[in-house]
Amino acid sequence: MSYVDSLLSATSGSSASSTTGKSSNGLGMDAFLQLLVTQLQYQDPLSPMDDKEFVAELAQFSSLEQLTEINSGIEGLSSLTQEQQMIGAVNFIGKTIDATGTAVSVEDGKATSVTFTLPEDANTCLINILDSSKNIVRTVDVGAKTAGEVEFQWDGKDYDGNAVEDGQYQVAVTATNADGDAMKVSSTMTGKVVGIQQVNGSYYLDIGGGRYVAFTDISNVENDTSTTSQ
Repeated sequence: MSYVDSLLSATSGSSASSTTGKSSNGLGMDAFLQLLVTQLQYQDPLSPMDDKEFVAELAQFSSLEQLTEINSGIEGLSSLTQEQQMIGAVNFIGKTIDATGTAVSVEDGKATSVTFTLPEDANTCLINILDSSKNIVRTVDVGAKTAGEVEFQWDGKDYDGNAVEDGQYQVAVTATNADGDAMKVSSTMTGKVVGIQQVNGSYYLDIGGGRYVAFTDISNVENDTSTTSQ
């Protein structure tokens, strides 16, 4: 084992932490260089370090330096990406967007609408409204529907005709074709962006009523002058 290797084993718990100030389990670049210089100073003149061994030590230092630079670059790139996400999110404020989702919010007894898409003509179409506990508070039979987009506006009432509590609900659509086979139905929610929220380094658009949208779920953006589809 080389002299540096022996020093690493002996001082990994103290020198590394005092030099780097970041980790007690790893050796920083400055500490590594200091150990290498110390090794050269105290080597036996009658038995100097083998050239191959010295080259290997330098290679270790070079690799450590490169890894340090790469790590710094990644941290900088991550910070820049978050900045760009925030700027992009802010630009959506005040605009109306369509996004993939099944959330419906009720505020002051009024529910937001949801649009679902039928891949083919539906012989039957049932819309279930679920609360936060996944309990069905209402089922609406909208009958047969032709293929394409269908907008649904819930009246915000339960089975007994009573207004439900304000909050967020989910819509689940069950549709069958002429053969009685169930079909896959996609849903879209619409709302005006009123703010942004950061979760685990990613930004989400707040469209009110506790509904948050990821950038990847946006299908349409609309403002006073133009409409952009994605």
